[in-house]
Amino acid sequence: MTVTVEYYGEEALNVSLPRKVTCAVAETEPVVKGQTAANNCKPAILDTGVRITVPPFVGEGEAIVVNTETFEYVERA
Repeated sequence: MTVTVEYYGEEALNVSLPRKVTCAVAETEPVVKGQTAANNCKPAILDTGVRITVPPFVGEGEAIVVNTETFEYVERA
């Protein structure tokens, strides 16, 4: 992951993140049988502390790709 920081003297003015990053799911609800077919999402907390919603089939410890502009689940990593 490449993070770009723009400085003016010693003061940071801008930080640019990549469009997508890979994170691990630190905490989420367990899968309920039959729920995976629905288009429902469930809350999850990533290893970075960010809270997002993920599809029901995503479990704790899984690596996922997250859009840094919208903080939305993109896909499994």
